[in-house]
Parts: sequence; structure tokens; C-alpha cells
Amino acid sequence: MEKGFWAVPKLIANNANLSFKAKMIAGILWTRKNADFQAYPSRKYMAESLGVSTDTVDRGIKELKEKAGLKVQRAGLRRNNRYSFTYWDPESAELPNPDSATVPSQESATVQSPIVRDNKKDNTVVDEGSSNIKEIIFYFRSKVKLIKGYEPEISWAKEGTLVKQRLRNYQPEKLKNLIDWYLSSQYSERFGDCLAVCLSTRIINLWKASNASIPFYYRKFL
Repeated sequence: MEKGFWAVPKLIANNANLSFKAKMIAGILWTRKNADFQAYPSRKYMAESLGVSTDTVDRGIKELKEKAGLKVQRAGLRRNNRYSFTYWDPESAELPNPDSATVPSQESATVQSPIVRDNKKDNTVVDEGSSNIKEIIFYFRSKVKLIKGYEPEISWAKEGTLVKQRLRNYQPEKLKNLIDWYLSSQYSERFGDCLAVCLSTRIINLWKASNASIPFYYRKFL
């Protein structure tokens, strides 16, 4: 029997329009997500993990598509589908309205800032003229590799925009301290090594609360 647990996002758990089976499937997807809020478990794996049939899994997936903004990309014969769920991000205010005619695509849901292709270093998309954004992203990636032994996936357009927003209120060194705290905390184990989660409002508030118990004289060094 596989050990561990499934973590169900509160936006899903509190959604009265979803059945219990849909919420359990969402827990598997959420727990197995990567930094881009995507997961690739097979239908058979989900069915066996929950002790149900693949038909039950299909019905749960259909619910999540219709009522929770889940995107499913078919991968073809003998390949696992790609499940995307940006709307379940702790930074999202709410799930998309299930009564609307269409659910906005993940690309349109992300507020884009001016970007430029940086082919010299990483062949990725970064914010124009902001070395601080790259500095924070590179720092997070290097710390995960140092602590966890692997290099995490980074969504430069999405997480770069979030870093830019946080830099309006925090100096780069403060964000690095936040990253250090998050990766060594229990929340990293629960929510994964994801920069978007690390910079979410909830995690920042927890970080501030942890510092509140430290004498004032020492806080300036954090």
C-alpha cells in the first residue's frame, strides 16, 4: 500500500457543487502537481489509489472540468493525460464561475508584463530590465537543488509576475529570507517546492507570524 496522504485545496474542499469523489481526485492531482500546477497521473493509478473504477474517475474528472476549471490535455495512446489547474493556486481569489459560457484559458488568466527572451542564460521568458526578478528565481531554484537535490520547474511568465509584485513591498534579501524559511518549514513538505506557493499571501503571513516571536533587535537581520 502506498504511504503518505492527499492534500485537497480549500477552494475544492469548500465547493458545495463538487461531489466527494471529485474532491478526492482533486487531492491526488494537487499532491502530485509540479511548479506549473500540472499533474500527469494515469486514470488507472487514480482508480487504484481511491479503490474505485476508472469510470468513477472519469466522472470525477468531468465534474472538475465543468465546475472547478480543470483543464485536460489528451496525450494519446498509452500516455497519461495532462491535468492543469491554475485556478486552484492559493493566490487565486476564487474558482471560475461554472455558469459562465467558457472558462478563461490559463494563458489569458495570467497578467502578462512586458517580456523579453533571454537566450544567453536560460532560454526562458523573463521580465524586461529586472535583474532582481531573475535573481530571486535563480536563488529559489538553486536553494531547492541544494536542499532537495533536484532543480524545480519554473513558470517564468507566471512566477516572474508574482516576484515582480512582491518586490514592490519587499527587498530582494527579504524574499531570499522568506525562501530559506519556506524550504526548511513543514509547509514546503505539504505544498511542494513551488515558488508561487512560497510567495503566496498565506505563506507570507505565516512567515511574518513566525518572525513576530523573535525579539525586535534580531528581526532586522532576517
